Amino acid sequence: MQQESSSIAEALHEWFRACPLLKRGAKVGVDYLPDDPTEYAIYATPTTIRTRENVLGEEVPLDEQTQNFVFASKEPFGADIGQNLLNQQFYEGIIAWVLEQNAARSLPAIPIGTVKSIVPTLTAFIAEAGSDTAKYQIQLKLTYRR
Repeated sequence: MQQESSSIAEALHEWFRACPLLKRGAKVGVDYLPDDPTEYAIYATPTTIRTRENVLGEEVPLDEQTQNFVFASKEPFGADIGQNLLNQQFYEGIIAWVLEQNAARSLPAIPIGTVKSIVPTLTAFIAEAGSDTAKYQIQLKLTYRR
């Protein structure tokens, strides 16, 4: 059983740090990705809070909620097809690892509830490209019960 974190972001940060596909010693940032390859980051993205109307006519949050987030990295990039294929293969591996963790119920412990699943919602794509590095990212959805 994992130790409970103080926030969803902290829980995801620790969860991703356990991924064996990440380069040893590389940093995993929260809401920040440096320009240097190869470093990683997680970003929360806007997600609608699901609500319902109670018998008094008040809007109250549902017990089951979702939080979308992005996992991103800076990778070497350019005309070298081999390197670009390695980048795509890395993200295919990250998606497979997330799905394996979900199936094994090896999910982060969060302070506001219980994580039910973490699933990829977008495949890898280049969000920003420079002359020799690119920011690759995937989007994931965390579902939890309050």
